Amino acid sequence: MDEATSILKNQLYAACEDARSENPERLFSQDDLMALDVIPPKDVKKLLQIVQLLTRERLFAPVHFHSGLAWRVRPEEEANKYKSLTSEDQVLVYEIIDAAGPEGAWQQDIKKRLNLQDNALRKALKELEAKRFVQQFTTVENTSKKMWIKFNLQPSARATGGPWYTDQYLDEAFIDVLQTVVVRIIKEKGSYRSTGERTPRSVSPVLPKKGVIRGGLSEAAMKSKKRTADAMSRDEAAPLAAPAYKVRGTVRLPLPAGYAGYPTAEEITAEIIQKQVAKGQPLKTEHVQELIDILVWENRIEAVKTGDRVGYRAVRISKQNPEMAKLDSEDFWEPRTNGLTTVPCGKCPVFELCEEGGPVWAGGCEYFDTWLS
Repeated sequence: MDEATSILKNQLYAACEDARSENPERLFSQDDLMALDVIPPKDVKKLLQIVQLLTRERLFAPVHFHSGLAWRVRPEEEANKYKSLTSEDQVLVYEIIDAAGPEGAWQQDIKKRLNLQDNALRKALKELEAKRFVQQFTTVENTSKKMWIKFNLQPSARATGGPWYTDQYLDEAFIDVLQTVVVRIIKEKGSYRSTGERTPRSVSPVLPKKGVIRGGLSEAAMKSKKRTADAMSRDEAAPLAAPAYKVRGTVRLPLPAGYAGYPTAEEITAEIIQKQVAKGQPLKTEHVQELIDILVWENRIEAVKTGDRVGYRAVRISKQNPEMAKLDSEDFWEPRTNGLTTVPCGKCPVFELCEEGGPVWAGGCEYFDTWLS
């Protein structure tokens, strides 16, 4: 290798290192390498020569795609590990494990790909493990599989199950607790608290009693059994007691249509981290999104899209359809009413809004019409 080729090789490797500084997993195609402006334009032969040198020194690792060939850049300290391997079997085995990344490589798959005998494979793996180049781990999918990964890597969430597995077992109690927390956060931020207090303005006005208009009295009026307005004023001088308002407990009610502040997955994740519910578990937004997807599938919450924002609100279980949730479910927004009664008021989904003069009242209730018929 002449001096000019050596300089181009070092320059190309340095340019690739700079280009992948923001994305260490970046792959380089032939066009990407030419776009670095290190190799002379349209000199594909020279580029091929440089790439072969870098691949031979383990600084480049070829990656095959359906669309063509690309290369992954290895750090120099990783490439130097290949120089310390003493046998061809060690090199081939370590190369497969290195290419597998955080997913790891199955021991039986390594054996089939290299067509090695069991003794030779076990010897190579034992030597690599002694040099602290590789380590063994098991996956949650199959604990009997012998998987191998590079010593300085952690298995992926797919292999370990992420935060939902503890000691390779599904932590159902932890998942149930987090689902309950997610539903409560969505209820608190996706509804408003109604205390049930009512002002006189919310009560229907009391109509005046019948009487006689003030003015001159005719003979017929004098003989009438109706009281005069003056008589009514004297008889009813005492103040009337304020009407008794019906009082109900504090409940949460849905927000009005068009509300755009429902919590997103990112906000829910930040709230869970702030509450320190998942101590010791590195929860990320994608983990909370998995819980949200399950809750949506179970019809416990629903997505509300406002432009590019996707928020979530709790599905209010209708008292007309109590079979949609369990008796002790957290999805009921208020304590359930007596199920023995057949009066529509006992299971009315808008019972809190019902009052004379309000948007819903007994005189125009469609449930009463059905019940009476």
